[in-house]
Amino acid sequence: MYNILLLVCIIAVIQSKLKVIRPSNLINENIDYSIANFGIIPFGHRLMGAVDLAYPPNGCDELTPTYGAQFILIERGDCTFVTKVRNAERAGYQLAIIGNYNDDPIQSDFAMADDGHGYQVSIPSIFITNKHFNLIKEKAKVNRVQDSNDEKIMLLLKFDVVKSDKVSVIFGLNIQDRESFRIIDEYEPYYNQLKDQNMNYTLVYSIMSFNNSIDSVQQQNSDCICQNRYCALDPDGTAIGTGKDVVYEVLRQLCIFQLHEQKWFGYMNQFNFKCTKPQAYSVCSQQVMDMLEIPKNEIQQCFDKSFLDFNTNQQTRNESNAYNTILDHQYYIYQAAGINGFPSVFVNSLVYRGQFSGNGIFGEICNSFLTTPPQCSSQVEGYTPPVIDDSIAVYILVITAFVVFFLLIGFFIFRKVIERDSKVVTQPQVNEMVSQYIKFYEGKDKQKESGSI
Repeated sequence: MYNILLLVCIIAVIQSKLKVIRPSNLINENIDYSIANFGIIPFGHRLMGAVDLAYPPNGCDELTPTYGAQFILIERGDCTFVTKVRNAERAGYQLAIIGNYNDDPIQSDFAMADDGHGYQVSIPSIFITNKHFNLIKEKAKVNRVQDSNDEKIMLLLKFDVVKSDKVSVIFGLNIQDRESFRIIDEYEPYYNQLKDQNMNYTLVYSIMSFNNSIDSVQQQNSDCICQNRYCALDPDGTAIGTGKDVVYEVLRQLCIFQLHEQKWFGYMNQFNFKCTKPQAYSVCSQQVMDMLEIPKNEIQQCFDKSFLDFNTNQQTRNESNAYNTILDHQYYIYQAAGINGFPSVFVNSLVYRGQFSGNGIFGEICNSFLTTPPQCSSQVEGYTPPVIDDSIAVYILVITAFVVFFLLIGFFIFRKVIERDSKVVTQPQVNEMVSQYIKFYEGKDKQKESGSI
């Protein structure tokens, strides 16, 4: 796990573009956008379509159905983003474009938020500046979709991904949030499908620090360990559980993932349903590990070895004067990746947007391979299975024929050798038996002759 994020050191925002392909005087206009945190995002795919204006303009009520347009322009405000996009989908549109109030640059960490009903939305939606929104709006007013001329505005949108030979995936998780467990549970079947592919998984858990200097705090907070260096929010208010219980469980889960990655998915699923009381996390965790045959001693050793003394850098049980190597690494990844909330997912350093589901994450991962695995055939636009070159196919057939031919020759030679050896071994035995048989009867005849005399 400690060589996991060379890629994180070069985290960068990939700015996708909305391109105008008609009318001709706007062809060179490239428009920055931000993708919503809901809806199904067709990563690696392109959408092209004509643009229409929303009526009502704010999209907060039922919209006029599309008249041949695929994209719709909706003004920001008066209701949630999800409401606007859901109304656009019901009206038959394939993409909702929402304009901002101002021309501030689209920030990499801005996303149209889910109001809790985003699961009801299937189409993607994007957010653009007021300047570009008005530019498209004015053209769409003049050249309506229902007009027969060729000047109606057409847009091309590609949902970019970062492609590489090795796909890196970061899961940002919060064990106090059931949504994190849902995502892991949904993604597990796809993890199993891709387990033989060249991939790297990294976990980042929601923890925080109330102290960067060991001498600055005299009293240990009950929600922290190591002099407030690693903390979590109190999980149950005035009840018995503390943030310290959460931090210890985070450390256990990181050790399980580090040593038994495949079993970690099953552990998360069982922990979610069986371990509901933070004060009992430690005992419950042991029971889940027993059930899944995860070696508890290995996990405990990983847990213990991660605490080092500040002065000697040797393993220690005195947490008041210790730092934790695994949890320190968590802080490093958190800062390098630029995680803004939990749960979250990054694929090849690009934050996942759209409907938060196992299938959606699988789709982005599939589109992030330079060479698409066969398991991803349904997720990648224009996928064709690997085709063997004709010359290679002929070569393989010739080699196969030679192998079969020599196997047959070998079989016949082996058979001849066996037959020859059988004759060499059995013929003398048969001759000897016949000789003994003849002697036996000759002896009997002599006895008869003697008796008759």
